[in-house]
Amino acid sequence: MAPPRTGDSERRGRHPDFGRLIRDENADTVLCHVCGRDFRSLGAHVRVHDMTAAEYREEFGLLRSRPLSAHSFVQEQSVARRSRYRNSTEMQGHLAAGRAMARSGELTRRRWNGADEDGPPDELRRIRRESLDAGRRTQTRGADERLAAALRAGGFSDLGQALRAVYVDGERSIEETAAVLAVGKNRLRRLLTDHGITVRPVGQNSDAGRRSRARRNDRAAAERVGAKDITVWLRRQVAEGATLRELATATGHSIPWVAARVGPR
Repeated sequence: MAPPRTGDSERRGRHPDFGRLIRDENADTVLCHVCGRDFRSLGAHVRVHDMTAAEYREEFGLLRSRPLSAHSFVQEQSVARRSRYRNSTEMQGHLAAGRAMARSGELTRRRWNGADEDGPPDELRRIRRESLDAGRRTQTRGADERLAAALRAGGFSDLGQALRAVYVDGERSIEETAAVLAVGKNRLRRLLTDHGITVRPVGQNSDAGRRSRARRNDRAAAERVGAKDITVWLRRQVAEGATLRELATATGHSIPWVAARVGPR
């Protein structure tokens, strides 16, 4: 990278938007970081500051592919270039190789392979950061909307009431509470802590939690064998001569699990 120019810190102090192309959307112009005046295009203007367009982009942290022009000027130039391309067989031939490289992704690879060792320019870092922040805000907003919908569906007046009703009073597990409130388990733990609710240690089962897991296991086994009630189905199978081992294989559970539901014979 070229050494800083004389007066660089002074210019950035006057125009602090380093790493950002400053646009006036109403006037459809762009602002020069050096003198602060507005132009439709900076490409030719920056020569009065003894700079090329490439040097201007580098000095003020702008993308090398960034047009230094107002939107209308860029559109006009694009229309003119397309017109020349359509009317010139020679130009089409010259650009054929570049178009093939663009379609294959080779141009993108070359651009990144030839990037400065110091990393991407400031504008690209800013764009990436803003995109990431926007994505996080979207995810957070979506999660908040799902939680609010779950609270309404459960008839809860607020989040604190829901946490206490489901996790504390209902003695549901972290997994079950997270499912009821439509949140992730990690977020649920943070919410419990924020509301002053102690998270039960892993492996500490409540009676309600054990009963709930037992009901889930029974429903899963019933669905596996196509029955409405797994206990009724097991007892009927035993009466017809099925062994406990055969029923354990059919339901995907252990022999003691089957025996507990069949009961004394």
